[in-house]
Amino acid sequence: MVLTLTGRRWLIGIACALPLIYIVQAIVRVQTGEWNLLGPEPGKAITHFTGTWGFNFLLLTLAVTPIVRLTKQKWVMPHRRMLGLYAAFYVSLHALAYLAFLLGWQWGELGREVVERPYLLVGALSWLLLLPLVITSTKAWQRRLKRRWKQLHQLIYVIVALAAVHYLLQIRASWFEPVAYTLIAAFLLALRLWFFAKKKRARTS
Repeated sequence: MVLTLTGRRWLIGIACALPLIYIVQAIVRVQTGEWNLLGPEPGKAITHFTGTWGFNFLLLTLAVTPIVRLTKQKWVMPHRRMLGLYAAFYVSLHALAYLAFLLGWQWGELGREVVERPYLLVGALSWLLLLPLVITSTKAWQRRLKRRWKQLHQLIYVIVALAAVHYLLQIRASWFEPVAYTLIAAFLLALRLWFFAKKKRARTS
């Protein structure tokens, strides 16, 4: 059976929501004392989990164009917006989890934390750059901005690079996961540069 565009959207939307469903039920189980899936420091676990999935969806969003160009599977392209919105959603949850569980909503401590931990500044900048992409993600904004819309949404490359730096700056004992994510991000960014160079050569030839 071939799924329609609407059917695929529902299926992908449900799949994208699975990490949220998992973390919500994990929190409920901790609160009820039924089963602790979050370890001895639930706040840190929630912050890390939401940040990881935010990065996952950023990479998936960035991977859509290479997948379409290399495999000719054009059905993937209409779902890029949904992946991008889920990326912004999980990144926002990550920021909220940090403020709630690690900072305890102590806004007076935020400035000191940013100075002592530069990765917070990099992460905050990445999140702030996501906001205009979310706001202008609709077709109405695409028509309004015309060519500038595409230029604005090229910020995704900067956002992914900042997310990688944010992760790398947190390396303590375990370096494998941050380095692996950074290499994947670098590979996807390199692919985009290759596509751009190839397109430019085709125009001049």
